[in-house]
Amino acid sequence: MTVSQSGYRRYYDALKKYLSAELGDSIAMEAVADRGITGNFEVTVDGHLVHSKKNGQGRAETRQEKKMILEQIQEILEEQ
Repeated sequence: MTVSQSGYRRYYDALKKYLSAELGDSIAMEAVADRGITGNFEVTVDGHLVHSKKNGQGRAETRQEKKMILEQIQEILEEQ
């Protein structure tokens, strides 16, 4: 999983903790910071855009946002 973020480290850390608790070692996560201040907070899994703040999906800070991300990641993992 790659998370593009700039200034959103606390949201990334919280999401990483949640996903690690749910998925264990089945995924590896990496934060990728954008240059400058972009307002991006995106989650991609193997090239699939799972979550994007720029597309109006928020910063993955609510329980519902995290759950939706988890479910999409699980679908991708099941397809592999």
